[in-house]
Amino acid sequence: MQLDAIKFAIGVAILSIASYTDIRRREADDKLWLVMGSIGILLLFFSNYDLIKTAISIAFSIPFAFLLYLFEFGGADVKAMWAIALLSPLPPKFYQFPLFSSPIFIFPLTVLLNSLLLFLPLPLIFFFYNLYKKNIEFPYCFFGYKMKANEAKNKYVWSMEVNGKKKITPVKNFDFDRAGNKEIWVTPKFPFLVFILVGFVISFIIGDLLFAFLSFFF
Repeated sequence: MQLDAIKFAIGVAILSIASYTDIRRREADDKLWLVMGSIGILLLFFSNYDLIKTAISIAFSIPFAFLLYLFEFGGADVKAMWAIALLSPLPPKFYQFPLFSSPIFIFPLTVLLNSLLLFLPLPLIFFFYNLYKKNIEFPYCFFGYKMKANEAKNKYVWSMEVNGKKKITPVKNFDFDRAGNKEIWVTPKFPFLVFILVGFVISFIIGDLLFAFLSFFF
């Protein structure tokens, strides 16, 4: 069994466990990333990688992933990207996969971009849901949906309103109790680890989605 296939199996297994806990509790055990990263470091000694490209990929990915935290993503999301950087710093090559090769050799960047691309259909999903509920207010209907505040406080959602004003960005410190029975716009707290898991699988099997799309035109 090829080494990249082993890395794929390990990554999918650990990210699946983390995704499950992220869905249930919006958190993941740090031990998962320690195990994944440690296995990655160990396997590096058996990998026939270009040492310079490997060093560049890891050196780029570690600080770059921290930018997720600055953009209000969770700490587990950042640690997951660090673990991926250690497990598979360069694009895999096993059997006939990935189907599309990319000039980008920083594999964690490919995983992150593929994960973020999965968010693209969400505005349309929100729009059609709000259309069904007859709650069409632009542009908010593309970013969330309406819910009573006293119900929203028990859900994994953020308010899109503050001081009576609507916003398309999440309001992190909204007092749902004070809003009472008022119907407000909310946006869900997505378990991003699920997107990272799917992005990881896509990156191994298909490759760089954006590059694959552009390859049909150029």
